[in-house]
Amino acid sequence: MISFYTAKLLSLLVYPLSLSLLLLVLAFACSLLRWRRISFYTTVLAVTWLYLCSTALFANFLMGSLERSYVPRAMSVIAEADAIVLLGGAMRGDTHMGTLPDLNQHADRLVHAAALYKAGKAPIILLTGGGGEDVRSEAEQMKDILMVMGVPARSMLLEDKSRTTYDNAVFSAQMLRDKGLRRILLVSSGYHMPRAEALFSAQGLEVVPAPTDFQRPVAPQLLSKWVPDVASLSRSTYALHEIVGYWVYRLRGWL
Repeated sequence: MISFYTAKLLSLLVYPLSLSLLLLVLAFACSLLRWRRISFYTTVLAVTWLYLCSTALFANFLMGSLERSYVPRAMSVIAEADAIVLLGGAMRGDTHMGTLPDLNQHADRLVHAAALYKAGKAPIILLTGGGGEDVRSEAEQMKDILMVMGVPARSMLLEDKSRTTYDNAVFSAQMLRDKGLRRILLVSSGYHMPRAEALFSAQGLEVVPAPTDFQRPVAPQLLSKWVPDVASLSRSTYALHEIVGYWVYRLRGWL
């Protein structure tokens, strides 16, 4: 079994920036060995891949392949469930000077979960997400934010041991079964929902996807879709991580 930290290191091979840098290191090594043709083509591959992943056109294409099956629905037509399951990934963590944990660019997840709760779609929110050594779990951090947003502590359950989406599903399903809860509204980013829905369904839960945090902007790009930028590189990275993660999970028999 691959450890959590080993899996995280191996996942760097999926990320465009780290993969391109590794290819450039390989190209440099080849040049030292006077393998000039291999060095040239490896350099071209590294630069081309990094450029492509940094364009809005490619990032939107990747995100669209993940999000298109999960169209957002009006709150009025979302059916009620036994519980709302909020997946982690929206927290940057506790900071030295902050009184509340810091949010990241996926904080829409917390907003959507709170909105579902306040609309009466479920009486309980299960927060799922662990933490490292000497660090508060993500579930605890999300609880702090949701309480500020008006969700009472008595309406929240914490699953604070998981480190991966697979763990989220396994540990959450056990907690829900113990309380006789089966039908859930699953809250996560739209691009993450294909893997998340499959994992939770595999645990025998009745899953109603409640996607949020959609990544393809409606507003026209200020620059050409072919001009590279950091935001597009970030979106491509998240999308590639999900695409590879989905197929790795399938190969491991978790979906």
